[in-house]
Amino acid sequence: MNKLDKYVLKSFIKPLVPTFGIMVFFFLMQMVWKYIDDLAGKGIEWFTILELMFYWSASVVPFALPVSVLFAALLTFGNFGEHYELAAMKSSGISLIRGIRFLIFFNITLAIGAFFFYNNIIPVANLKGQSLLINITRSKPAFHITPGVFYNGFEGYSIKIGQKEGDEEQLLKDIYIYDHKETKKGNHKMLTAASGNMRTVAGNRFLEIELHNGATFEDIVKKDREERLKMPWARSTFDTAFIRFPLDGFSNEDLYKTRRRDYMMLNTKQLLATTDSIKKQIEKRQAHFENSLQGKYKFNYVETESGNTTILHENIMKNLHNGMRARASQGAIRKARSNLEYIRQQKREMDWRKEQYMRHWIEYYKKYALGVAVLIMFFVGAPLGSIIRKGGIGLPLVISTVAFLIFHILNTTFEKMGREMLMDVVLASWLPSLILAPVALLLTYSASTDKSLLSGEWFNKFSSRLNKSQENA
Repeated sequence: MNKLDKYVLKSFIKPLVPTFGIMVFFFLMQMVWKYIDDLAGKGIEWFTILELMFYWSASVVPFALPVSVLFAALLTFGNFGEHYELAAMKSSGISLIRGIRFLIFFNITLAIGAFFFYNNIIPVANLKGQSLLINITRSKPAFHITPGVFYNGFEGYSIKIGQKEGDEEQLLKDIYIYDHKETKKGNHKMLTAASGNMRTVAGNRFLEIELHNGATFEDIVKKDREERLKMPWARSTFDTAFIRFPLDGFSNEDLYKTRRRDYMMLNTKQLLATTDSIKKQIEKRQAHFENSLQGKYKFNYVETESGNTTILHENIMKNLHNGMRARASQGAIRKARSNLEYIRQQKREMDWRKEQYMRHWIEYYKKYALGVAVLIMFFVGAPLGSIIRKGGIGLPLVISTVAFLIFHILNTTFEKMGREMLMDVVLASWLPSLILAPVALLLTYSASTDKSLLSGEWFNKFSSRLNKSQENA
């Protein structure tokens, strides 16, 4: 490495490091803002919040690193151009590619390191961050229960409270608990209480709410229709009552199974294994659906009371007595409605499985796309900075923001299209890079051959031709 390589590398790393730190902090604050109401004033130790932010900071690296490389390249080569250092380099017979060759090697190494970080570090950080967040929830029962909002985190129950008080917000007021566990249809049982105290018991295995000055209301469901029309119900009051909710689903052992976005906690090898498993599950469910649906609408015979079978005529109703036709029609309608609901439920389940399948594949390709994005952003920023020849922070910051927004919008749009199976998942993952790669090549070619694409001459020629055409008209 000669002095020129050291100088160029030092000039690039000097803005890269603080820019990367600022970008990580900026994106991290967006995640913290999401939970600020739950984290602030809940009696959570400051070092626990710092640990949680540390894990979260790893997940924002895929957003912060490309834009940091772009900004550092713009700033570095903009300063080179403004101070005529690029001109001095070229006058000495050193081309642009030769002058930044070591910087290219550095960014290639950075891209490879970004892949390994995304593949090995971020999944572990996401897993530990979710685990810590769940542990906070277990130690602070009121963490997710927001006043005035129904909380459905416990299976079979809906909880709504009016107010939370106390050092750890364990004191509750105006409590409403709807019990759906037994009936599973409608609100047939409800508990109300003027106040209560919430805590974890039995080694954090249960969340217990002590209710005071309350009542229970329960609809009595009768099988007889006439009795149901009377709408019977029962009411009882109590001074003190206890209700417990199991926290088994929040244990560390079951953490992986309970996370909806567990694909973010897997490396490439685990993602491939999981996608193969999901594919087999989809095929198995499709086969089960086809087998269960066969024969639900079509049948070739009818059984009589004597047990004999009669081959049906083309018009099925002619095989039945007049008194049986209405019952047969009603039964067919009920069966059709039941089958329709079954088909809709199976479709929702299959759509969810396919979406999870696509999400895993998108996450798999995103790990590779991060390194490619770092290289593309460098080859956009370096030649663009040498073309515009503007140092300082203002213009590079504006260009970096616009370029990152374009890249982020492309990523988000095509990722959603791939997730919804509107586009092939491989194309959806790589299309943003394929769109920006020609731009990077064009800018690099322009900078290396001293062709100023952004000089404005083409605009002056276009405007003059337009004015002449208007005068002639």
